[in-house]
Amino acid sequence: MEPHPTTRPMPRPRVASLRWRRRLGAWLTAACLSAPSVGGCGRDDAGEAKAEARIDAPRYRVDLFPDDQALGGDHPLVTIVFFSDYACPPCKSMWALMRNLVEDYGPDLRVVWRTTSIPGFAQGERAADAALAAAAQGKFWEMHERLFASFGQFDRPTLRAHAEAIGLDVPKFLEDLDSGVGAGTRLRHKRQATTLGVRAVPILFVNGLPMVGANLDEAAWHALIDAEIERARTRLAAGVRRDEIYEDILVHAKRGPIPLGPEARRLAEKAKQAEPSAPAAEVAAEGARYDVGPGPMPLRGPADAPVVIVEFIDFACPFCRRAHREAIGKILADHPSDVALAIRHFPLEIHPTAKGSAKAAVAFARQGKFWAFHDRILAYEGTVGRDRFVAWARAEGLDVDRFLRDFDDPEVAAIVERDIALGRAAGVPSTPAFFVNGTFVRGYTPGALEGVVAEELKIARAEMAKGVPRGEVARLVRSRGTHVEIPGKPPSPSP
Repeated sequence: MEPHPTTRPMPRPRVASLRWRRRLGAWLTAACLSAPSVGGCGRDDAGEAKAEARIDAPRYRVDLFPDDQALGGDHPLVTIVFFSDYACPPCKSMWALMRNLVEDYGPDLRVVWRTTSIPGFAQGERAADAALAAAAQGKFWEMHERLFASFGQFDRPTLRAHAEAIGLDVPKFLEDLDSGVGAGTRLRHKRQATTLGVRAVPILFVNGLPMVGANLDEAAWHALIDAEIERARTRLAAGVRRDEIYEDILVHAKRGPIPLGPEARRLAEKAKQAEPSAPAAEVAAEGARYDVGPGPMPLRGPADAPVVIVEFIDFACPFCRRAHREAIGKILADHPSDVALAIRHFPLEIHPTAKGSAKAAVAFARQGKFWAFHDRILAYEGTVGRDRFVAWARAEGLDVDRFLRDFDDPEVAAIVERDIALGRAAGVPSTPAFFVNGTFVRGYTPGALEGVVAEELKIARAEMAKGVPRGEVARLVRSRGTHVEIPGKPPSPSP
């Protein structure tokens, strides 16, 4: 069992040596700007002189939040803010070291957890959501330890097993997981990471001093923390209250991104290379044509419609709801033979329930009820989640067990992710976004979509007058636009 903030185990023997304390200054400067590498600290005889000259390395303001998950003292002398990702291998070993340090220093040390998603470790966000769902029941640290212990295994059955093992209310845990109860916290962490220039993990801030990477051994960490404790005790002697130490140390700290030294650049580049579908597209140009067609979701309207509206939708987006309420339904009703609607999923991070809703839509589609789900969720004003989806599945006569299996099927999640990747590649910046036979319409403005549809109908009728079959018109017209393909994936023809 890991130490709890109010339960202190006996400290383990300190392992810091005089050699490391003498070399601290040289290492500290290097660690703050590049790689905290044991082998790169310099000669022993040079360390003592550098320590006096460079102990005041730049500090950066890392604000704490009221709902922080922290291990260690309530009013410590040293605060470490640890940016990590549950799917990142070095983060696992770094966490084990942090746990040891909390045991060693007791109330003098606090380690504050931060999560940030890193390219190449897509499953880390799911794990973070599980940790935060457990936190809603007061079991964050129990889940945290299990997530690192079962490194890389973050599928739903595994997360459910963790919840059962630590005594959670499992239905509530699953509901919170699906409804994104921790999304606000995760996004707040991500914004802070962006502000600080955290582009790879692990990165730790020790009383504001940035430490990049995971190359230091425990002795070096003891040397650093001991030095910070000495600094803090000097402030205590000067009259600073213990509960004000962290803020006092950071009163003149820098704001903004940390400089990228060699190790940080190496980690960031490695993370970038690990992301096969990192978006590089510019925002799509309003009125320009792109070769973006329907996906696997069924059309609403005739299969041979000469004009097809492809909508990138977020079911939690109020402007998407408004577009359907005010415009899309009327367009389809006015042109029942000539216009069809296709949906692609583009759930936004700012809407915690959006991705789960997209998965539920795909699961409904597998039983032929996509549009029933679509209409229900856009008309519903309350909070949605797993229980609500199950209620709708029953109301629509679905096989509920099959729905739940499909909802948890990785291929369902992959369908949503492919839509997201295509949207990014096409330059979709927000929702709703429409491609009317490929012509891009950004957002919802009353009358705008109707105007584009009218123009595309004229083009389609001209093509049919030339002898192009109705069912081929939409594909032909959009194929004249800019080709779009998902980075890292072979191109495939649109349906």
